[in-house]
Amino acid sequence: MGNYIEKIKVTEGLDFLLLPRPVVLVTCLDEDKNPNIITIAWATPVSHQPLVVAIAISPKRYSHDLISKSREFVVNLPGIDLAEGSNWCGRKSGRKYDKFAETDWTIEKGISIETPHIQECYAFLECKVNQQIISGDHTTFFGVVVDAYAAKDSIQKVTQGGPPEYYFDPKKIKTLQHLGGDMYLTNEESFDEFKVSGVIDV
Repeated sequence: MGNYIEKIKVTEGLDFLLLPRPVVLVTCLDEDKNPNIITIAWATPVSHQPLVVAIAISPKRYSHDLISKSREFVVNLPGIDLAEGSNWCGRKSGRKYDKFAETDWTIEKGISIETPHIQECYAFLECKVNQQIISGDHTTFFGVVVDAYAAKDSIQKVTQGGPPEYYFDPKKIKTLQHLGGDMYLTNEESFDEFKVSGVIDV
């Protein structure tokens, strides 16, 4: 028998039950090829082959229509050192601000698409939109990953299971995770690498 956990009914703000979540900085382009950044924590892989990443954005947000028109975006992964700028980008509109100028982050040219990425982030995935779906009060954009890069010497191979077959070394990469509101945390430097008994049969 496991430990008994007493629970209470939750009726509001239900998405906090899925926190903390990784923060991503999504870059996109306007019609004049000016770059913008939106901070989101609603991003997830939804397919292995091909690798497809889904991001959810409210139609009220400036980046929503930019991505809908350009049909591409870049998912940039910031470390905890970019927490302040990431939070600022999530609280300000690209209609009013040049977010690269305000954060002093470096624009790096896209490799397989036109949309640039953020040099200060430890990894990025370039995506081309293959479909979008209205999901309640947000639109979910599905992006096929056409190129991806990660910080050199930061990747370790898993010892059991997969996919995925790799992970970021927590001693080298300090992820940025949204805890709620304007609060963030990062991964622990120490961790246990344990194996699950039994045969994987799925």
